[in-house]
Amino acid sequence: MPFYHAHVRPGLLDLAARQAFSNDVVDVHCGVTGAPPSFAHVMVTEDSGSLPDGQNGLISSTIRAGRTEDQKVEMSEQLSALLAQRAGVDAATISATSRDIEASFTMEGGALLPEPGTAEEAAWKAAG
Repeated sequence: MPFYHAHVRPGLLDLAARQAFSNDVVDVHCGVTGAPPSFAHVMVTEDSGSLPDGQNGLISSTIRAGRTEDQKVEMSEQLSALLAQRAGVDAATISATSRDIEASFTMEGGALLPEPGTAEEAAWKAAG
């Protein structure tokens, strides 16, 4: 269910760098949250129209509500640094935002997702 959309300036990332960054996103999200890798979705698009002057990239994400502020900050900081590294630009020119969505509003594989940190989530992960 987590969806990450990286908007980058045209020509900033070649195909290999886009693929590598997509893998970075999955690794960071799953490493911080414990979510299964198959649930993380990533899209990288070239988009100069929505980026402010001086910005090379914007990572916007939609994640399940219930993640701590520390988790969200950690993911944002890691992803901004990784995108900057892949693109060869200053990390200050990359920004990241996230939006929470209630688990009960999301489905993965046809099933509603449990709330993070609950007994239902633990059972759901164990059933795997």
